[in-house]
Amino acid sequence: MDSYITIRFIRTRGFVTTAICWVTNSLMSHVEFGTPEGTWIGAHSDGGVQERPADYCKPAQAWVYRIPCTADQAAELLKNARAAIGTPYNFTDIAGLLFHLRRLTKSERVICSQFCFFLLDAVGIKMLNVLPAFAHLVTPETLHLSPRLIGRTYHPDTDLK
Repeated sequence: MDSYITIRFIRTRGFVTTAICWVTNSLMSHVEFGTPEGTWIGAHSDGGVQERPADYCKPAQAWVYRIPCTADQAAELLKNARAAIGTPYNFTDIAGLLFHLRRLTKSERVICSQFCFFLLDAVGIKMLNVLPAFAHLVTPETLHLSPRLIGRTYHPDTDLK
């Protein structure tokens, strides 16, 4: 492996974060990909899939990892992530998680963990033993349980780049 994909799981402060963590029974409220330019790409409740600047939020907690991959996988994931910008947020899926209605989702929309799961899966990185048809049930916390993240912690402020 000659490259890596940066993935960040965060918990911020505020009502939306508290609600997402409660509904999904998660410690973290969001997951997104880091870019070589230092921006973050993820699905957000306020605008769907977006690329945001490095300092767009100040997480109360953050878990950052680097997943080894080929240069082709990293490039393909970044291309697909940027192509997905503008995809609407899947509020229906959040309601499905809240009410335990597994089939309640909209296929043309995504939540952050579903977005990350799809993009990793599309480049051949299997994070979980989950079929893509059930990716809408993956929360930030369940994605964070992936064994692919073991030993891959990255501290952007202290690790060598």
